[in-house]
Amino acid sequence: MQIKEKGCNRSQMKEWIVPRAVKQYNPATLERDPSTGCFRRPQVSAASTSQEKKELNAIDLEVIYQSTLQIARELTLNMLRTGYSTIIKESQDFTFAIFDARGRMVAQGIPQPLHIGPLAAQIQEIRRVYRGKIEPGDAFIVNHPYRACQNHATDITIISPMFVGERLTGFIGNIAHKPDLGGKVPGTNSGDATDLFQEGLLIPPLKLLRRGELNSDLYEMICANTRTPEVTWGDINAQANTNVYGLERFTELFGKYGVDKVLSCWERWMEICETELRKEIAKVPAGLYGPESDYLDDDGVDLDRPYRITASLEVKGDRLHFILDSDPQARGPINLRPCVSRNFIECCVKMVFAPQLPVNDGLSRPVRISYPPEGSLLNPRYPAPVNMYVRPSQITTSVIVRVLAHALPGRVPAPGSAAGGSLSTAGYHPRWGRWYSQYEIFSGGSGARPHGDGVSAMDELVVNVMNTPVEAVESEFPVRVESYELVPDSAGPGTFRGGLGTRRQWRILAEESVINLRTDRFKFSSPGVFGAKPARPSQACLNPGTPQERPLTSKVANLRLKKGDLLSWELAGGGGWGDPLQRDPERVRQDVLCGYVSLEVARTDYGVVLNPEDLSIDREATARLRAEGARS
Repeated sequence: MQIKEKGCNRSQMKEWIVPRAVKQYNPATLERDPSTGCFRRPQVSAASTSQEKKELNAIDLEVIYQSTLQIARELTLNMLRTGYSTIIKESQDFTFAIFDARGRMVAQGIPQPLHIGPLAAQIQEIRRVYRGKIEPGDAFIVNHPYRACQNHATDITIISPMFVGERLTGFIGNIAHKPDLGGKVPGTNSGDATDLFQEGLLIPPLKLLRRGELNSDLYEMICANTRTPEVTWGDINAQANTNVYGLERFTELFGKYGVDKVLSCWERWMEICETELRKEIAKVPAGLYGPESDYLDDDGVDLDRPYRITASLEVKGDRLHFILDSDPQARGPINLRPCVSRNFIECCVKMVFAPQLPVNDGLSRPVRISYPPEGSLLNPRYPAPVNMYVRPSQITTSVIVRVLAHALPGRVPAPGSAAGGSLSTAGYHPRWGRWYSQYEIFSGGSGARPHGDGVSAMDELVVNVMNTPVEAVESEFPVRVESYELVPDSAGPGTFRGGLGTRRQWRILAEESVINLRTDRFKFSSPGVFGAKPARPSQACLNPGTPQERPLTSKVANLRLKKGDLLSWELAGGGGWGDPLQRDPERVRQDVLCGYVSLEVARTDYGVVLNPEDLSIDREATARLRAEGARS
């Protein structure tokens, strides 16, 4: 049974929700106790729960762990099929991960690195708060950025404990974004919020399910605090039910191999990943690399004040120590909690040093991160707003990548554009006769690689979400996408150029729509590495090319647009790698032929002179211009 687009009331939703949906899975592994009405899990054989830990052979080690990874991947696919909002179905802004009973990450599905750190912190808080009160059939919900760590309030976490009999064996956790969860503006995330309480409903660690039974009071509270209850609760339901599916699959895994053997396999893979990463780190010359600094445009409140983020890297033996610093915390919502940044920094390390290894707790052990004191942008004090946490995450990634590039020249790409951001629109849908909330995520270009150009329209290393297809947007929301294209000359020039950014334009078809823009890089574009030139900054404009043209800042909150208005957003490209005067002239010519680079930029930034008639290379003029330093 599905909730219909129209005519669905909350009583119908409540009847349909988790308890009823849970039973759609295999009744052999989840069934209702007729005396209590609660769901119960069948007992695994005594032999599997009481067997002594055996030495794992190489085949068991590989098969059990690959089975664990496969379950994590299946959870991702299940969520894609059952989620309600476009942010789930299209952008894929969610993450599933598996943890052992001590709260250590064992495996993850399709990764969204910004989510993993909060998940681990939330499980530890649930273990602390509910010590001795975690039972089979429970599921926990949380979104509080300070109480248990969360990216921002519109990311909601569902955590389900795994049991074999009465033995707690691990946790399944997932985080998924919600298009609306209350707050001061439609779409919840306001670019000018000045405290946490303006950023939507706050949920401390609570039980969504108690032994399989829905907490009805919590359901009512959440639905009363969102402008789109059907979509918001539909996504929460999908999260909870997907966890239940995962519990079934792990019951099968524990039953097949035995609890102790599976847990031993998980432990051994953490040790393998730690050992292999330490071996790679030990190959790097010891020393202090950096510091490297970068800046955010502003915080959405004090528009004339930029914010600095700095990183250094100390390599000592088989350990890495990142030293972070930043300006004091902002009044606006660009603050970033340490529990969020810790994991995506570790993911950057993994991608550079050991891309072939799976991601688990073992990879975090050789990495230490030091933060500035509380009250800083990278270590904010409650209740500082955090809803634009992705912006400082991208700038932090930029400086981390640059210090790693100095430590491992030839192995690390240039930083990406760090311009990716989100646009939300909300209003009354003229066709469906109800409130809608549209949330889209966009990307600039990725950074150039040491031996190749960056990828255009590619998200940052630590974000890893998809854009929303034009067809999905236009079929669900009252907007028309009038252009979606690459932006010429947007990439950072270098021996290898960055990937190009994108331009997208939306025509408003509803009578009125509220717009929130949460982005950056309008003032400080990606600088690139090893002599590359900066990428072109981002920009946004309302009604371009008309008498009503109005340039916009990178952070816009509660802007009301009328039917027929056109919003244009142009994102910066990725950083370049190396001196652009060393770029192969033929590659520059091909970029001009493809429309990626203009004749003017080919001359001024790359020192390549092309004949306007046939775009052939003028070798003599090119050599002379490059010798003069590409001065136009």
